[in-house]
Amino acid sequence: MKVHLRVFVEIENLGKAMNALTDAGITGFYILEYKGMSPQDWTGFSIKEDPESAIEMIRHHSKDAILVCSVVDEEMVDGLVESVTSALEGEKFTVLEVPIRRIVVGQGKSEK
Repeated sequence: MKVHLRVFVEIENLGKAMNALTDAGITGFYILEYKGMSPQDWTGFSIKEDPESAIEMIRHHSKDAILVCSVVDEEMVDGLVESVTSALEGEKFTVLEVPIRRIVVGQGKSEK
């Protein structure tokens, strides 16, 4: 089975995470930039329920972070997690393993 491996890291740890994943055998990845807050940062916040207030709060109180994603064989996951855990020891990070039930790839229009 394939697994969608997702590693959340603070932006300053992107290089460490990428090197750990590459050293452990990933062959491709994509990254997403995002703003996030840990539960510890969120504690005590109460915001108005209108979208503008929520967006404003996120802009002012969240941290820049990166989500590094790769689709890998299930057998690789333990080694990848071990590599990331070792490389990011003492840093904040989160690893998610999401099983993939199906992958459909469209080829687009072929040139003739």
